[in-house]
Amino acid sequence: MSDQFFRDHAVAVMQKLMLKFDLKAYMAAGIMGNLGHESGGLIQLREIGQPQGRGGYGWAQWTGPRARKFLAWCDQSGLDWKGVDGNLGYLIHELDNDNQTISALLKTKDVLSATVSFERNYERAGVVNMNARLKWADIAYSTWTSHFAKIA
Repeated sequence: MSDQFFRDHAVAVMQKLMLKFDLKAYMAAGIMGNLGHESGGLIQLREIGQPQGRGGYGWAQWTGPRARKFLAWCDQSGLDWKGVDGNLGYLIHELDNDNQTISALLKTKDVLSATVSFERNYERAGVVNMNARLKWADIAYSTWTSHFAKIA
């Protein structure tokens, strides 16, 4: 599967998260690693093998009450739940109301610890598969660093 869509959006999404929550690039990459894993690079927006109304929705594969809140928030905000603005907007909305996740993330020291921290405090996945999360986090961080190396 291609990671091009993920790479195309990583820098802008990371920048918004960094500005909003005063994060360092590796912390935002940790978030992106989790989202990349959960959604196959931000493109699998419905949990595979689940009927309509069940399973995960969006970048974070929000499930159950969180899925219903995500879909309702997008609808009330006039945003497409399948779009970048709907997914990023709801992620920021949830993180604005979740002091634990950001507080823990701010204590991390590198991409690995940021990725682990976000999974433990925000995703709380049934099947963690940390190696895949780290792969996506590394893609996000390398995309970030190569983007800014071109500017310098």
